[in-house]
Order: sequence, then structure tokens, then C-alpha cells
Amino acid sequence: MPTVGRRACVAALLLLLGLAWVPPRASAQLLSPLPGSLVVTITSPPTGSRVEGAPTVAASVTGPLSVAGVQFQLDGASLGAEDTTAPYSVSWNTAATSDGWHTLTAVARDASGLQFSSDPVTVRVSNTPPPPAPVTRYEETNPAVTYSAGWTQGDTGWPWSGGTAAGSTTPGAQATFTFTGTSVTWIGYRSGFSGIARVFVDGFLVSDVDLFARTDEVRVPAFTVTGLTNSSHTFMIEVTGLKNSEAVSNVVAVDAFDVPGPVVSRLQDTDPAITYTAGWAGGDTSRSWSDQFATVSTTPGAQATLTFNGTSISWIGYRGPETGTARVFLDGGFVTEVDTYSATGRIQDIIFKATGLADADHTLTIEATGLKNAASTGPLIVVDAFEVGTLGTRFQETDWSVTYSGDWIHGNLNKAWSEGTIAESFSAGAQVTFTFTGTSVRWIGMRGPNTGKARAFLDGSFVTDVDTYAPSNGRQDTLFTSPPLAAGPHTLTIEVLGDKNPASTNVVIVVDAFDVRP
Repeated sequence: MPTVGRRACVAALLLLLGLAWVPPRASAQLLSPLPGSLVVTITSPPTGSRVEGAPTVAASVTGPLSVAGVQFQLDGASLGAEDTTAPYSVSWNTAATSDGWHTLTAVARDASGLQFSSDPVTVRVSNTPPPPAPVTRYEETNPAVTYSAGWTQGDTGWPWSGGTAAGSTTPGAQATFTFTGTSVTWIGYRSGFSGIARVFVDGFLVSDVDLFARTDEVRVPAFTVTGLTNSSHTFMIEVTGLKNSEAVSNVVAVDAFDVPGPVVSRLQDTDPAITYTAGWAGGDTSRSWSDQFATVSTTPGAQATLTFNGTSISWIGYRGPETGTARVFLDGGFVTEVDTYSATGRIQDIIFKATGLADADHTLTIEATGLKNAASTGPLIVVDAFEVGTLGTRFQETDWSVTYSGDWIHGNLNKAWSEGTIAESFSAGAQVTFTFTGTSVRWIGMRGPNTGKARAFLDGSFVTDVDTYAPSNGRQDTLFTSPPLAAGPHTLTIEVLGDKNPASTNVVIVVDAFDVRP
């Protein structure tokens, strides 16, 4: 295969956007608290977060005065009784609160009766799980998406959703999507050229999003917001002009939006759930493939089969002047023959997609035919990745409903993780606990040659030990699926055992996300 550098793949985008990094303005200095005062800070839940069930609202109080008590407030009214003992917290039964945005504050009282209030924290209550709904994709050209000055539209440097994307490096440039629904996913671009964006929902700051990645990842979920009321909302992306210290530029790309936000796992060509017959060659790095590698074949009859559980499947591959035709089989039945020829190279393109599948196990088989379009110079077939869609809601490992104890490493950006990052631990006894409301839960993590064993608990009771070893790397894999649960609040705890399969080279446990069925 002729070599095409990854920088050539983004050249059009970079030239079109005029990538001159603007140094950020110096941050304003924070004023010190007045002498003889108390500083009150709500530590949980974080502002912009989704809450349900009975979350704990917690606050810290610092300063030279004696604290007599802390009264939490919900929308200005007392929430529970005053807590007179540190650490200060209150349990909030959100079932008694309407779905939507609400404001939490904490008011500390000193021994003389003086009161000191925290800054408000705005959260969204979502107690009513929405019924499954079909996902609608809105391209960045849709009239529901508006742009301020500073955006360049119409980029075609990658096989974007709908063919084009909008991009910006201008600090303060904003793209606003107006929609109706309970959740939304921003489809974007992660790479070494990507910067940091700020996300606002209905005018409230939700999160900063670092789009840096060590490989080019196209048409991937950049950020998802869930738990909204089923009404009209705005999702605004603001370019900060900032970037990760490892990034070479600060591009922010808007490709599309999905409503509601779907649950999607991008499984790479190395995933243990894929089997290859003779005639395939792995480890190809000649182009900017998803997660660096692809598996290729020109052998007639060579087959690649993915076994998956889900309701949709996409094959991500390559169209180019040297590619041929392939046959696609779903659950053993012939579906179609695909001509992958293109006069120009289209890396990480969607070659085949099937939706509306039964919520069950399936197989997708790709068979190289050795045939080609008359205009093509070769019969090459490329398996780069697969995207598997399932029902439910995905919660990232950074969600405030996920808590950690013991030694964990956060913010790993090394691979093509779900929405960019993972948490990982090598430490025996380290635990992660996910609190959720639903009827089932899945732990999304990694299988590989260097991963270890973990123990799963549901609602405090032992369920099973999980050996995450596999001979090849499987990122965004489902490592554990719970049995059916009674509708209501639950906890899933994963404990690192510090043990491993004899074939594994290490004991690392990866937490990437959790998927919940309502």
C-alpha cells in the first residue's frame, strides 16, 4: 500500500482553518477570603451534573471560625436538617423534586450565628427514564445549528458525517445546536491537532472537553449530555483557544449531533471478538487508521467475523483507488456486496451499516472477493474498526456518579477510549463504585495481553470474578453484564484483585464507561 502520512490527511482542515494558536489570556486572580470568615464549597454533586434517586449533597468548610452547623438549600429552601458534624452532607430524595434544572447552596453558621454561603451549584434532576427512541442525526449544516464568527464550514478533509464539518481555532467562537429531547451527543474529531472546548447546556456550563488524542479519531462522540427534560434545549460548544500540552494545534470540529445520545462502542480491528481466516494481515500502519492499526486483505474468500451484542453495527474501513469489493453477511445470511473503490483515499470511512437489529447477539462477516471495480488498481479490503450500538444510556468513567477508592490513574489519553479517557489501576483492593438507576448495567473497559482480574459486586453482594485477559487488545469492550435487576437504584462495584491470568503480562484493570438500561 502506498504510504500516506497522517499529517497529509488533515492538511486540508489545517489550511482551511488557518491554524495560528492564540495564546490564552492570563486567568484573573481569585480574591482571598476576608479575614475571620468561612469559605463554604459544595463538593458533590458537581455543577452541571445529572442527579437521580437519592444522591448525597456534600460541602466543605474552611476558615478560622468554629462551625456550628451547615444547612443545605435547594432552590433557596432548606434541604433536610442542619448538619452539625463534619463532614457535612445531606441525602436528597430527588423523587420529591421536579425534573429539570435546580440550584444547590450550603450555608455555614458559626458559633455567634453569622452565616456564610457557598457559590451555587446547578444540577439537573432526571428521575423519569425516557422510553427508547430512534436516534436522529443532525449534520453541522442543519438550520438547528448556528455559528458565531470564527468558524470555517465545509471542510471535506476527512469522511465526515454528511460529507463536511465545521472547524475553528478562534477563542470565544461558539456553535449552538437547538433540539428537543432528553439527551444529545456531539459528534466530533479527536487528534493531536485538536484543542479544548467548553460545553454549555441551556446556558449552564457543563464541562470543558479536551479533544486531544494520540491518533486521529473521526466521527466519534466528543461529549454526551443525558438526563434532560423532554423539551427544547440548547447545546453550545465554545472554542477556548487552549490545548493539551501534547497537542500541536487547537482545532475544535463540529461534525454532527445525535438526539437522543446513543450508546456506541468503537471496537478496533484487534478486538478479541473478531476472528480472521487465513489471508488477512494485521498491524498495518500505512495510513491514519483509528487507534493506529488496521487489518488488510487481498485474498479471495478471506473472512473477518465480529461477534457482538447490540442493535446496530457499522464497518469502518477504507475506500481508495486500490480497493476492491467485499461481501457482507449478517447472522450468516448474505446482505450485500460492497464496492469500496474511490478515486481519492477515504480513511476511516463507513463501508457498511445496519440498524434496527434485534436486541440480541449477532455476527457480522466481511469476505474479500479478490474482485475490483474496473477503475481500481487493486482488490484491497481494509478492516479498521466496528461501531456497535446498544440500548440504554452511557455514563463515562468521569461522571460524578462514579467514585474511586485506592490507587487509580485518571485521564489516560493513550488510546481510542470512549469519549477520550479511562481510569486504570494496578493496585489490589482499589475499587470503583457506580451508582445508577435501572434494570441492568454493563462495565465497559479493556481486554488485552496485559490486563488482570477484577471482582464485581452488585448492591454490595459478590457476583463474579472477571478475567480481562485476551491475546489481543479490545478497547471499549463489555467486560461485565449484570443479571436483570429490579427497577430502581443500584450500585456496581469493581474491585482490582492484583491477580492475573498466567498468560497475561500485567494486572491492570481499565474502567472506560458504564451502560445502563432503564
